[in-house]
Amino acid sequence: MSVDRSYSPYEVIRMYHDRGMMKWGAFATGELTEAQNTFEKEKKEDKKIQA
Repeated sequence: MSVDRSYSPYEVIRMYHDRGMMKWGAFATGELTEAQNTFEKEKKEDKKIQA
């Protein structure tokens, strides 16, 4: 999908290409790492409780 930016007098705006989800990769990676760490921590706590 492309956005028509031909209206702009500025070449930078006309040539801009949005990277889509690629720009959010760092945020998603951080959240995933945090979720995995929380999951592993809870899993260890469950084993201690059961033992």
